[in-house]
Amino acid sequence: MKFVSMVGALLFGLSVTLLAQADATPDAALDALHKAGADANAAAFEALLAEDVVFLGVGGAGRLEGQAARAYFSKYLAQGNAWAYSSSLRETRVSADGSVAWFDETLEHGQLGLGRATGVLVRSGEGWKVAQYNLTVPLGGGAAAASAGVDSQAGASTGLVAGSRAAEQQPA
Repeated sequence: MKFVSMVGALLFGLSVTLLAQADATPDAALDALHKAGADANAAAFEALLAEDVVFLGVGGAGRLEGQAARAYFSKYLAQGNAWAYSSSLRETRVSADGSVAWFDETLEHGQLGLGRATGVLVRSGEGWKVAQYNLTVPLGGGAAAASAGVDSQAGASTGLVAGSRAAEQQPA
């Protein structure tokens, strides 16, 4: 029983630490979100979500809103499932009044390869919260390309993904 209480206190302390760091900047909030996902820490993950959060590209349906998003992540993370996305490149812009931030980031995942995410954070009295998160896995490389039968080298010299409108417009 003491062990369970000690583990609970440790997880609570970790959640509080992550949330305190997320208050500082939009980048810190996104880093804390990725850390909570990697640690399967549902409480810390959910605490970083705006009330009416929208997730695109997850959960089978492709769009999860508000309580449905929370229920999905809570169940997934409570089962001990975790994901380790690390942001290798991120651009963040904050509105002039400091209340909204937009971002795009390149993600790396051990099994899926490179991914992309874009989204919006809003500043609340509790710090920065994710209001929208759009996760994509481009068909230009990694496991997604292989399963879709896409040549991962297509567009390598131009930086374009085969099948994209821009790639189709390139001279042969």
